[in-house]
Amino acid sequence: MDKRFEQVDKRFEQVDKRFEQIDKRFEQIDKHLTIITNRMDRFMFWSLGLTISAVIAIVKLT
Repeated sequence: MDKRFEQVDKRFEQVDKRFEQIDKRFEQIDKHLTIITNRMDRFMFWSLGLTISAVIAIVKLT
């Protein structure tokens, strides 16, 4: 009976290790998504600024 419990304990340890690996992957993905979001935000602000500047320039020229 003790052998079975030891096997079950070993299996639970393996599962715990696997969950830790998955947690690390999610942390990495979260960091990458944060970086991508920041880049997209900057791109959107620059695009909006350039669009507004172009519209103002066109309105002033006409």
